Amino acid sequence: MNAVSGWVARQFTTRVVVLMPVAIALNIVLGATVQQALKLPIYLDSIGTILLGVLAGPLAGALTGILSNLIWGYLLPAPVGSPSAGPFAITAGVIGLLAGLWGHLGLFRPRHGGAVNLIAAGIAVILVGALAFYTYSRAYGSTDAFNNNVFGNSSITLDQSRLFFLAVLVVYVALVGWALVLRRDVGAVFAIGAGLVTGIAAAVVSAPIAAVVYGGVTGSGTDALVAAFRSAGSSLYQATLQQGLLSDPLDKMITSFVVFFVLGSLSRRSVARFPLGEKAVRAEPEPEPAAPTPAG
Repeated sequence: MNAVSGWVARQFTTRVVVLMPVAIALNIVLGATVQQALKLPIYLDSIGTILLGVLAGPLAGALTGILSNLIWGYLLPAPVGSPSAGPFAITAGVIGLLAGLWGHLGLFRPRHGGAVNLIAAGIAVILVGALAFYTYSRAYGSTDAFNNNVFGNSSITLDQSRLFFLAVLVVYVALVGWALVLRRDVGAVFAIGAGLVTGIAAAVVSAPIAAVVYGGVTGSGTDALVAAFRSAGSSLYQATLQQGLLSDPLDKMITSFVVFFVLGSLSRRSVARFPLGEKAVRAEPEPEPAAPTPAG
């Protein structure tokens, strides 16, 4: 019992408790901007959750995700508040739990790599690019369908939404290229891989919530993907699952890399002060043994 309580307490140090409101605010502000204002077919509402989970542990990450969605969905007024966010607190909790696991495994730690690792990194980038292109083609394939299923009273146009989505992808590719080519840091691949697994899990958890509670219509840019799959003959649940398996992995791979980039931009000392911080920083090279002193 003492071991369990100690494990829980270690995840909620003073630094973690201070960072948690910042992470929650980051989730809500980015999520509201991307989903409600720009109507993009991704979310970007879990950067704070994954950051805290990686630094503190699964319980701290899960609590951050759950509180973010509950506050966003039930406490904040429009236009920032989003009633559809509340039930997805379950998904946000799962994302936080997985982030804590990835942090414990050290998947967000910088790593130098050789040619083979860089080739693997290039393949990962191509995979993300292909997924982004397919998401783009499905979400923006029909102007009328997108307008009818997404915009409603929104003042933003389809062209603006499409432009912002492309801008997000361009910035993402540029940052990944900087990490892999200039810094030769293949740790980005581990973070992106963690994001892929997290996205698949989030899609599986979210699909029944979106289908049963909202009928596939949540008021975000992802509604266009649900409509596209429905028009292709998928059932409501199939369409929400297909949408999730498209949007969530792409979103979480982008989000996870952003967290990896943020951690790499902070000082080693600042990161290492968090419960899992030592696992998120580059291991220092072991000092070479001193040469023996000549006798005499």
